[in-house]
Amino acid sequence: MDAGGGKKGGVKSDINVTPLVDIVLVLLIIFIVITPAVNSSVKLPLAKHSPKAEKNKDEKYLTLMLTSKRNDKWEVTGPGPILIDDKDAKDEAFFITNDAQKQKLEDYINRNVSQLSQKVVFVKADADLPFKYVNELFQVCRKGGADEASIVTSEDKDVKEGGK
Repeated sequence: MDAGGGKKGGVKSDINVTPLVDIVLVLLIIFIVITPAVNSSVKLPLAKHSPKAEKNKDEKYLTLMLTSKRNDKWEVTGPGPILIDDKDAKDEAFFITNDAQKQKLEDYINRNVSQLSQKVVFVKADADLPFKYVNELFQVCRKGGADEASIVTSEDKDVKEGGK
């Protein structure tokens, strides 16, 4: 390889691509290693709203509200009382952590669902509450005679107000 300015060919001005290829390969390996770690750590929030369900205005439904128990730092520590979303039953409260209260809730669901044409129970739960408590409430609803239990979500306030 001629590096000098001899008479035969003159000065060569070729670029040495070996270091460039080395750098590109190292960057490619870094991106291949980092990409799965970044993708697995992303948490996606649940939908804050859903399309409005078409309800028959004359039909009545049983709606249960599962609240959460929180500590001083406002962290969820477990399920709170289950409230009935009905103006006639505002004083009713049940707990799924107690077996006697679970049985009492099953009996309440059975009494109310048996009077409905569609044996459907709607559940409103706090968004921060782990799903295992909501699932436990679903099982209580099933034992209480409900054919179907559905989660009710609230509308997104930004969409409702015409925001983004």
